[in-house]
Amino acid sequence: MGQSPLSPEVEGTLVTRLDRLHHRINWIPYIFIAPALLIILVISLYPILYGFYISFTDWYLLKNPDPVWAGLDGYRRLIDDPKVWGSLVRTIYWTIGTIVLEYAIALPLALLLNRKFFLNGILTGLILLPWVTPSIVAAYTWRWLLDSNYGIVHSLLHALGLVGERSLLTEPDRVLPALIVISAWKGAPFMAVALLATLKSIPGELYEAAAIDGADAWQRFTSITFPLLRQVTVVISLVLGILAFYSFDIVWVLTKGGPSDASQLIGVYLFRSFFERLEFSYAATIGVAMLAILVVFSAAYLRLLPKDKE
Repeated sequence: MGQSPLSPEVEGTLVTRLDRLHHRINWIPYIFIAPALLIILVISLYPILYGFYISFTDWYLLKNPDPVWAGLDGYRRLIDDPKVWGSLVRTIYWTIGTIVLEYAIALPLALLLNRKFFLNGILTGLILLPWVTPSIVAAYTWRWLLDSNYGIVHSLLHALGLVGERSLLTEPDRVLPALIVISAWKGAPFMAVALLATLKSIPGELYEAAAIDGADAWQRFTSITFPLLRQVTVVISLVLGILAFYSFDIVWVLTKGGPSDASQLIGVYLFRSFFERLEFSYAATIGVAMLAILVVFSAAYLRLLPKDKE
């Protein structure tokens, strides 16, 4: 009764076919995700590779209707271009200033919202409004608020003696700090919510044990809260830093890089090279350089994570 009714040859063939069917079934998940992967490759990887190719050509629309191979000429021009270096310095200042100010706003907000209060849910939703507001809408709103004729914020600052008759957006020495404040206002809610989620995951027993040992509120913050927030701070700061480095829309709507290029970031300079001067290859060279800077910086920055895990 225990013997198979099939001959050894037929049974071996059946086992082989079942094994093949098993291997085919393993491919089914990949088949389902293949369209999504293809779309990702088309809309992300292909433009990067094409831009990398264009950066080695000479494609000035008013001179060459089609790309002409030029080798490293674009990169030599990039190195010798003082406007690129000036824009890059302003972009680094903008990025660091935005991240520092975002964290300075987000941490107190997260600590406040972590306290038990019946309006916490409503307040958490309200602070997200700047983040979910489209950048173009937010920029035009701030452009109106800072207008020297009828801007509410400008009138308030003028009454306090902090500004003169001119808008902050027209003063070369003050325009970039003003734009940093606007950028931080928009990005801080995202960081605050991320910090708040981490705060809520910290076990209350840690604070109770520290209180029993005689630790005051500041000691509990420095020995428990702040170290446990370090990892999420590193990750969120990197994400928001990349967004700030590539910033274009807010600056373009508010100042278009002015006055006198005082707020011209590297992204604005790339936009002008492409759409105003029609230097497609040079714009691609700037884009490749921006990508290389971010890849190198991100790789070095993320080395902080293993230290946090330890």
